[in-house]
Amino acid sequence: MSSTPPYTVTPLDYSATGYFTKLITDYLKGDEWLKQFYVHEPTMLSVEEAILTKRNQKLYRNELAEALLKQYDDLLKEEDAALKNILSLKNENTFTVVTAHQPNLFLGPLYLIYKITSAIKMAELLNEKYPAEKFIPVYWMGSEDHDVDELNHILLFGKKIEWNLKQKGSFGNYNTESLGGLIDGLKEVAGNSPYTDELIQLLKASYLESKTITQATRKLLHHFFGKQGLVIVDGDDSALKKIFAPVMKGELLNSTSEKLVNATIVKQEEKYPVQVKPRNINLFYLKENLRERIVREGGEYKVLNTEITFSEQAILSELENHPERFSPNVVLRPLYQEMILPNIAFIGGGAEVSYFMEFKNSFEHYKIAFPILFLRNCALVIDKSSAARMNKFGLTETSLFADIEEIIKSFTLQQTGDSFEMNEERIELEKLFQQLKSKISALDKTLENQIAAEQTRVLKFIQSLEERLLKTEKKKHEDSIQQIRKLKEKLFPDNSLQERHESFIAFYLSHGVEFFNIIHEAFNPFEKKFIVISLQ
Repeated sequence: MSSTPPYTVTPLDYSATGYFTKLITDYLKGDEWLKQFYVHEPTMLSVEEAILTKRNQKLYRNELAEALLKQYDDLLKEEDAALKNILSLKNENTFTVVTAHQPNLFLGPLYLIYKITSAIKMAELLNEKYPAEKFIPVYWMGSEDHDVDELNHILLFGKKIEWNLKQKGSFGNYNTESLGGLIDGLKEVAGNSPYTDELIQLLKASYLESKTITQATRKLLHHFFGKQGLVIVDGDDSALKKIFAPVMKGELLNSTSEKLVNATIVKQEEKYPVQVKPRNINLFYLKENLRERIVREGGEYKVLNTEITFSEQAILSELENHPERFSPNVVLRPLYQEMILPNIAFIGGGAEVSYFMEFKNSFEHYKIAFPILFLRNCALVIDKSSAARMNKFGLTETSLFADIEEIIKSFTLQQTGDSFEMNEERIELEKLFQQLKSKISALDKTLENQIAAEQTRVLKFIQSLEERLLKTEKKKHEDSIQQIRKLKEKLFPDNSLQERHESFIAFYLSHGVEFFNIIHEAFNPFEKKFIVISLQ
């Protein structure tokens, strides 16, 4: 393996980026009012407390380990770190740090890689700090998600590579046999990059030699992260859902989570927008080619958009005999995850951390330990050519996060100085009008408003002159400004974070697995910083 290419890391406060909600920035700052919605502070000092809390919860270690061995089937080898970690889940001193996401096609946007790397790095740091315990990184794969429009494509070099298919039901169960043509097309987009052939072979081995998206995603992620001990859990599992069945029964009979979550939402709405609103029943009915909401109408339970109906007795019998046919939505999934895992920390994006805070009452009701909530590491990766352009135009890692028009104005000022700005003239005018006000008010106070209106008019005229002069200066540097716009759009597609658009493939094609090594070295979820990674 080649040595890791040189890079620099610039940490930024999340609030300085402009891309995170007030709830998240307040949470990271330790806002006192928010503390009523979670249990543990997001620091390493909370780990011992979280472990004690988790030990008081009933756990299902043997059932979990056996289910995972079946899920991995023949993928594991005796020497694999992931296998050793799965077996160690049976031990009382083993705990997990978990992140969660749907199985997007070809792993989707970059932030799935960031989530998993954050979990791996946290587990490593905790194993160093607390050698008496063992900490395992876990990726909870939301294979039951059926939002196809979100999951069936990747964006690569500004192009949308989409899997057009007519399958239905949970995306994780989609058959992968038709993906060969799409993978071949991906090779054309990738071009003659150093790792193109390696990547295409890997995708074919993962997707075309697996029956479903779930199996393919596990195989691909195990290839990248199995050596670091990542354990992948598929919640779409009959044995695991059997454990969760009492919670689902409460949901069907009593709409328990709706009442508990709404009680929290009423409080949170005082300061923050609500992330998730519960339904009367927060369960889907799941079968092959089917995942639809369960609703209660009168004395019956109906599966929307189907002819399927149940009496109360019938649906409880269905739950007892076929728990795998019931699928928790976003309101119940955290409870399911934390009931099954010996987990002490959840690592998620801003939205996930926010909606976890709506569920504290539910955790208390079911006597499930509430995990420490950590914001995953978030990053902007600047490739070598973009870094060169930044240097050319005098842009810094921090200035990139400003509005594009502010960036362009700042660049233009650097080229021309302050020749078109009239700050001194504006100050002199304000002094003059202040003198006029003082002099006139002594003679006739009724003229004060007229003077103020005239002052406003003249200052607006000064501003319009500046804008016209700025426009003139911009034309002199039109080519450079166009390059700056392209750079901004490349690093912030659709004016959002790169990690929410670009695929890991964009960097893998240039650096191979060394890209993962760079991310791993740069990340530390305990530091609570957004990082800019500039490849040299």
